Amino acid sequence: MGCFRLMARAAVFAVISASIAVADTVNNPIMYVDSPDPSIVRVDDAYYMVTTTMHFAPGVPVFKSTDLAQWRTVGYAYQTLTNNDNMNLNGGKDAYGKGSWASSIRYHKGFFYVLTPSYTTNKTHLYKTADVENGPWTEVTLPFYHDPSLFFDDDGTVWVFYGSGDQISYVQLNDDASGVKQGGKSGKLGGVSINQVTGTSNYYVQQEGSHMEKVNGEYYLFTISWPAGACRTEIVYRSKSLLSGFSGRIFLQDNGVAQGGIFDTPEGKWYALLFRDSGPVGRMSHLVPMVWKDGWPEPEGGSRKAPSTITLPESPLPGYGMVTSDDFETDELALEWQFNHNPDNKNWSLTANPGHYRITTSRTDSRVQNAKNTLTMRTFGPKCSGRTLVDGTGMKDGDIAGLVALQDDKGFVALAKEGGSYKVVMYSGKESGDSQKASVPVSVSKVYLRVDFDLPIDRGTASFYYSTDGESWTKIGDNVGLSYSLHMFVGYRFGLFNYATKTAGGYADFDWFKIGVDYKDEIYLDAIAQDTTPPTPYNGVVAKLPGRVEAENYDVGRSGKAYYDNDGENQGKAYREDGVDIVGFECSDEANTKDCGGFALGYTGEGEWTRYTVNFAEAGEYQVRVNMATPSENAGVKLYIDGKAVTGEIIAEQNPENDWSTYSVKTSKTSEIAAGEHALKVEIVGNNVNVDWLEFCKGECSSIAIGQRVRYDVQGEQTYRVFSLNGTFVGAVNAAGAHEVQAKVKELVSEKGVYMVKPQNGIARRVMITK
Repeated sequence: MGCFRLMARAAVFAVISASIAVADTVNNPIMYVDSPDPSIVRVDDAYYMVTTTMHFAPGVPVFKSTDLAQWRTVGYAYQTLTNNDNMNLNGGKDAYGKGSWASSIRYHKGFFYVLTPSYTTNKTHLYKTADVENGPWTEVTLPFYHDPSLFFDDDGTVWVFYGSGDQISYVQLNDDASGVKQGGKSGKLGGVSINQVTGTSNYYVQQEGSHMEKVNGEYYLFTISWPAGACRTEIVYRSKSLLSGFSGRIFLQDNGVAQGGIFDTPEGKWYALLFRDSGPVGRMSHLVPMVWKDGWPEPEGGSRKAPSTITLPESPLPGYGMVTSDDFETDELALEWQFNHNPDNKNWSLTANPGHYRITTSRTDSRVQNAKNTLTMRTFGPKCSGRTLVDGTGMKDGDIAGLVALQDDKGFVALAKEGGSYKVVMYSGKESGDSQKASVPVSVSKVYLRVDFDLPIDRGTASFYYSTDGESWTKIGDNVGLSYSLHMFVGYRFGLFNYATKTAGGYADFDWFKIGVDYKDEIYLDAIAQDTTPPTPYNGVVAKLPGRVEAENYDVGRSGKAYYDNDGENQGKAYREDGVDIVGFECSDEANTKDCGGFALGYTGEGEWTRYTVNFAEAGEYQVRVNMATPSENAGVKLYIDGKAVTGEIIAEQNPENDWSTYSVKTSKTSEIAAGEHALKVEIVGNNVNVDWLEFCKGECSSIAIGQRVRYDVQGEQTYRVFSLNGTFVGAVNAAGAHEVQAKVKELVSEKGVYMVKPQNGIARRVMITK
């Protein structure tokens, strides 16, 4: 029997700090992932957000952030909404597009409250807990209230604002929120109507999505409206009285960004968090800085628009903190997983075959939408890829197990068993059913399956692949054009599934699921992954600072631990063979080519990074110099120590005419750094930056320029470490200077070729050895 517990995780969240004057430019939407109907509350320096996940279980995920950029799933309001045929996928019934809808999260007198309506139960569910990350949650049910906003007033009264139409309704709850107050107040809010605010009576959606707030003694009700011929629009009403006297105006009318609430930071800055319908990826949340003017809230700048970028202390986590790879190495599923409908707990397991997720069939089905125990993970944009290894040894004839791009216009690639033999199949279809598009016989019972998503805003495509060795991938079937259907009412998801078409009782084992920006990337958000060891210094050498860090000597470890590369492929194919692009180059001063040249990070893209284990001899601020080359404007690097930014953006000198080879040094100051060992992160700003080295100095750095590179003079004999071009350590030689190195290396190595030589002080260089 499987176990799905809410896991308390020791996730590290970046904290907003006024003492470090650094920031990241973050794109809007801040979460390029399905995150609709956001409701947010701040408790001290932490923000908690809930979004809609409809028919998935567990439901109403709670996300936490301390910087408004990096979000993590910390829990769910419920494990099971209800145990009826719809939520259990029984009797031909389902809860697609229903389940739980737009929710409201509040914090009051030490307790978190989540209020969510359900078109499956036709009730409104109010969940309460003192520990939002670990529970337990208690529940009371109320009558059905569409798009409700829970509100605790200063006088101790408790209210729900809800509904749709010309005016919003309200109902009073008991003072402990235990139910509707007998003899309490109810009705419609008094004041201006939506028609007066918009100047029309013609709508696609007249009004809904209530969020009630109280600021400086006044009440502010936010709703959405969709006037015909316009986009979805955020409305704000204002009154000194809770239930009457409201006047209204348009808060934001821009590209359909609407529905959500407002909140402030500990420093007193205000934001609105709203979402936009964005096609197959789902409905994505936008963060809108706002100000107060004459007692009214308005977007910063007064334009009624959502900015395309905003400034925050950090950048989003990979996959926006809402997806993770999972090796199924424990008896707990990662919190990022949700089942498609309620799980059948007797027929899924993480312990029947340890290290695998097993689905056992309990009945026959004709389509993937009906398959029980399908385990789902969000997609994210603009591109993402998911893959798995499925073992069909336990499958029965007629069983189909695989990886689905789940929405109404779906597609999947799967291992199927037929007549005692196996084949890989690709299906696609609409809500009404699935049809086989391709079939390839295979001689093995284990296959690798993969789905790639291309998700530009408002459209999308999925493509499907299989492999028998995990290295060479073959495309199968046609691409599936994706669309957003209101029947399911959610963005596309990856889904691991197994269903029987002939006889129940077979099983399929999924060894792992890996997700990333492409099929070579793996996003692991925390220690739930199989490999929990930290990255290690390259060749065991910790960079001692003050001194120099060669950019190509990033720590050993996979993507997301020691490096993050957007394309997952080493295009440079020099020095090290992994997902980071490394380029070799020569000095541009021909007279000094024997003394300069080497390797650098290259082919870089915005947001890519590498990690280095460094040790600072003493605490304090440092001068840092970075040797870079770029043909791009406003491109360079930004430095972090243990996850905290210690510099602003260090912008490289732009070279004309696509020149990647002319290097120059740029200097910056760090904030205070503690003595001792740290993780240094070098993050790429902009695109197409070659990064050669970084130098940290106490006080001012001094150096001698040679050609277009910079190096230290090296005096006296020292040790040179020798590496092959694939990064293998060959040995070490002692030499009195560069003129002796080549002869000593020739004595050391057994094969001719090009070798990388790294001194204790100074820059690395290449030597050609001929035997």
